[in-house]
Amino acid sequence: MKRKRLQIDLGATEQLALERIRGLGENDAEAGRQAVTLIARLATAIGEGFTIAAVPPDEGRFADALPELTSAVAPERRYRYLVRVRHPWRRQLSLKGRRLTVGQLVAQMESNQMDVPTAAEEFDLPREAVAEALDYAARNRELLIVEASEERRRVESIVAYPGR
Repeated sequence: MKRKRLQIDLGATEQLALERIRGLGENDAEAGRQAVTLIARLATAIGEGFTIAAVPPDEGRFADALPELTSAVAPERRYRYLVRVRHPWRRQLSLKGRRLTVGQLVAQMESNQMDVPTAAEEFDLPREAVAEALDYAARNRELLIVEASEERRRVESIVAYPGR
């Protein structure tokens, strides 16, 4: 396995966190490897549907202890109306109960100059669903652009080589 080196400038908060995890290894490099391993395990668990919770011993309810990591690994958990749909190459979220991706909805809204209430009525969606789609689109603009480009490429390929 080829080893890679990562250098990061730590702020005061990160330095304090590193001090707290120094006990994980004999030196900073070992502590860093252990921290990355821990984050990878947590990310895998979140991806499998688990919620990482920090619960005081006398507390009965659960709250997400790592919302930033959860949002990065499973962005659909942030939203009520958006879901991840299995697809061979598409990674963006779709609207729950529809065969409509966020990118498709937002593209229709932009090309037809629709606001949230108009899009909600036109697509028979709750306004909150349209608002969530716009929020997701703003947070994942690059992904939507890449996937729209890939979709165009695939359509052009089918048009250029029908029957393949």
